[in-house]
Amino acid sequence: MNVTSGPFPSRRTGAAIAVSVLLLTLASCSEDEPEREYSLPRTACGTTIDAEALAKFLPPGKKVSTEVTVASAKATRCAVSVDGKRVVYTAQEWWNDMSVLEFAKGLTLDKVGQQTEDGRFAYSENQAFGKTEGCHNSRDQILYTAVLATGSEHSDAAAMKQLITKYTEAVQRSGVCH
Repeated sequence: MNVTSGPFPSRRTGAAIAVSVLLLTLASCSEDEPEREYSLPRTACGTTIDAEALAKFLPPGKKVSTEVTVASAKATRCAVSVDGKRVVYTAQEWWNDMSVLEFAKGLTLDKVGQQTEDGRFAYSENQAFGKTEGCHNSRDQILYTAVLATGSEHSDAAAMKQLITKYTEAVQRSGVCH
């Protein structure tokens, strides 16, 4: 009776299969993935933005650009595009005092699932909202911030929290608040 026959492959056949799978896996990993040929922006329409945090939401491509889409006494909005496709939006808007979740409802229909303990930031996998501290205009309105990566394929709540926190801090240090 041959003990190597039957429904199970021999050890040599099993080893050959394992080596083949390993080689195929390595070959697929070595394929050229698209690269980012542009430098990461350090500002979003004049406001400092954490380039490393923003990078997580930007796709590969040749060219990145920023464009002011709204510029008024009440709001400034900016679009960050890669190869002409709008990927990330930022916003700074003056409003009467409200919770950050109330502000978020004015900019998105999506549920914003997470909030910081102090209530200043609300975020999800691809959008985040902030409330500045000590930043009031002459009508005693407060400046709110938003970052929406609705054109990105990347979803990461922790990265969104970091991005909105750093962006809001930069807005607070900017001339808009002083």
